[in-house]
Amino acid sequence: MSTPIKTGVFDTGTLTNRELLLAAYAACNRRYSDALLALVSEDVNWPDCSDRLHGEAEVRAYWTRQGAVKRTHDEPVRITDLSLDRSIVRISQVVRTLEGTTISEGSFDHVYRIEGGLIVRMDIQDVGTEDRVPIQAQVPE
Repeated sequence: MSTPIKTGVFDTGTLTNRELLLAAYAACNRRYSDALLALVSEDVNWPDCSDRLHGEAEVRAYWTRQGAVKRTHDEPVRITDLSLDRSIVRISQVVRTLEGTTISEGSFDHVYRIEGGLIVRMDIQDVGTEDRVPIQAQVPE
């Protein structure tokens, strides 16, 4: 599905969900918060450990805090569209100290809801969890 984007950050007029998500990971891994925020809705719902962040300002503050203490690199391994407005991205994640020492590595599923060409919600699921909730149940309507 192709959807229009919010700003002129990209040369294309529309992005598929896959292109949108790949652009988001590229911006995140390069720590380009403005480019990343251009891909989320103004009232985006984003995970922060066991809490939820709401809106661009809270998400920007979160990314700023995280970038000041560690470097996270999320490499998309597979993107699967669950429906026209839902996609799941399997990522390989490496978290390092600012000096480059590896803190953790793992695989996770990031579950996204996309509306109007923007990310409106993201949830995280640990791939190794045996009793995880089915993906369709994780992203509320």
